[in-house]
This record gives sequence, structure tokens and C-alpha cells, in this order.
Amino acid sequence: MGVGRWLPQATFSGAVLLLVGIGRPLRLVGNGENLVVFTWFGGVNSTALQPGLHWVPPFVSRTVLFDMKTQALTWKDGDTHAYAPRLVALSQDGQQIRVEATLQFRILDAPKVYTQLGEGYLDRIAPIVRSVIINETAGFSAQALYSTQRPMLQGQIREQVANLLREYGIEVLDLLLRDVDFDPDFVAAIEAKTIAENRLAQKQFEIEQARQDARTVISQAEAEAGQLQAKARALTQNPQYLEVVKAAVLGSRLETLVTK
Repeated sequence: MGVGRWLPQATFSGAVLLLVGIGRPLRLVGNGENLVVFTWFGGVNSTALQPGLHWVPPFVSRTVLFDMKTQALTWKDGDTHAYAPRLVALSQDGQQIRVEATLQFRILDAPKVYTQLGEGYLDRIAPIVRSVIINETAGFSAQALYSTQRPMLQGQIREQVANLLREYGIEVLDLLLRDVDFDPDFVAAIEAKTIAENRLAQKQFEIEQARQDARTVISQAEAEAGQLQAKARALTQNPQYLEVVKAAVLGSRLETLVTK
């Protein structure tokens, strides 16, 4: 009798526990994570579940865990952890450029990312970044990027990508162009041109230095001539000067006349 009375209750409790185990109503969200909840009757909850233990309606809910820490999306050759190989773009003058790039970002609004980009958001972000890099690179000549304009290109790409991803609830922390490769023939031509320009600049400097030295010598000669002219004028204007000159010129002749 006792067993018969408790058997239905035990069966019911077991069934409930089984359903709870299958439905997994308890979700543990770790540090640096958010849990997006989708229910069949309410859609995507606008507020994600924060770190901690949470109860979600079983059987009618679907949950997706999002990493809220800093993430990186990298294009690099020979790196198994990279998203893809280097990106290939064309410069303003048609030179092929291979770019190693890294996007650093973090998710600010997990429900928004899930709604607009889905669980595979990396595959939606990557084409956006690739398109911006290609478009912005086309605004620079290869020589400008080889020499001084690479930081400007990086800044423009970062700004454009940040503006686009902000609409999806993603914050761009940085975008780095870690390495930029050019065609070897183009690099050789640029280096040869640089060497020729440096040599020309050195010759121009030497010519200008020689001109400056010549101007210095002329200035010194003109100054000395001026000093001599000033002394001559001063002497000719002195009455005693004529007597000195007469004595110097006629002295020997007068002595000769006297002796004769």
C-alpha cells in the first residue's frame, strides 16, 4: 500500500527532473560573456544576461553565448590563428599591394549583434573590413604608401570601419596595418630612384657650398680693398703726407745734386 501510494509521486518527480535536465533551464554565464536569449513567443530579448547563474524558460528558448572581451580579426599569411591570408589591394596607380592587417574590437550590444549579424558575426565583419581597406588603398599612390602616407591610410581605414561597425553594436579599438608588401620590381625602382635623388641632392649641396665659399672669398677681398681705399683717402687728405712722399721720392736726388 505504501509503495503504491508513493509510486505515482516518484514517477512524476522523476519525469519533472528528466524534463528539467533535458530543457536545461539554468544557464551559467562566465566572466566576460553575455547570453542572448531568444524565445519562440517573444523573439530576441533586448537585454542580454550578464555573468552569473540564470533561469531561462525551457523548451521555448534558445540561447547564444557571446564573448564580450577584446577580440582580434587578422589577415596574415602562414598563421593558423589568422582569419585569412593577407589582403590584396590596388594603389591609385595600379600597383598591387598585399596588406597584413589586424582589427581589434569588442561587442557592446550582444542582442544587436545577434539580430543584425547572427552567430557567425566574424564572417559578416570581415567583408566590411576588406572592402574598406581596398577602397581606401585605391586613394593613395604606391610611392606615397611606400614612403610616408601609410599612417594616414591606416587612420582613414580605422575611422571608416569604426563608423560602419558601430551601427551593429561593435566598438573598434584599433585597426593596424602591420605590414605592407609591394611588387619587388616596384621596390627596386623606388630604391634606385631614391639613391639617384640622394646623389643629386649631395651634388647640389656641394655646388651651393662652393658658391657660398666663393661669395665669402669675394666678400673678404672687397672688405680688404675697401679698407685700403679708406687708408689711402685718409693719407692723401693729411698735409704731412705730401712731405713724406716728397722726401721719399726726392731724397736721393737732392742728395745727388748737393754733392755735385
